[in-house]
Amino acid sequence: MAWNKPFLWLLALGFSLPSCFLKNYSLSGVNIPEDVRNFSVAFFPNEATLVNPQLSQLFTEKLRSKFVGETRLDLVAQDGDFRFSGAIRDYRIDPVAVQNNAAATQNRLQIGIQVKFECPLHPELNFEEPFSFFADYDANQNFQSLERGLSEKVCDQIVQQVFNKVALNW
Repeated sequence: MAWNKPFLWLLALGFSLPSCFLKNYSLSGVNIPEDVRNFSVAFFPNEATLVNPQLSQLFTEKLRSKFVGETRLDLVAQDGDFRFSGAIRDYRIDPVAVQNNAAATQNRLQIGIQVKFECPLHPELNFEEPFSFFADYDANQNFQSLERGLSEKVCDQIVQQVFNKVALNW
């Protein structure tokens, strides 16, 4: 591909912009206001009809780890500049593919979590909304042997949705 001079000039200009224009952005795409220094994540109780006893701890820890690992923010016990709270509202298994004899061939684990996000420094960022995701599995397999892995997979996706909304403004 032949590079033209205007493109190279614009590219050079883009790299030379003063950092003040990019004060809230990073090359990773994270967009967190400069005055936000820390975050807190309250324990997410399981209020679903069907209860996985490890799910509350799993989701809470995954959310904490995501923000510790992918932002500059420090985790604090409570009253962070970013505050996460909520509850697990849905945990269910539904058949999604059925054979002629009405036996399920595929089942779906669905998890729904209500998330409340507060930022006292920037109240315009606050929200409270449900997030959900699912994982399908072969109905002939023993769910108990798959449950931990499926729950982790689904929680990872929900945590990514929350992260996208808070830190990437999606």
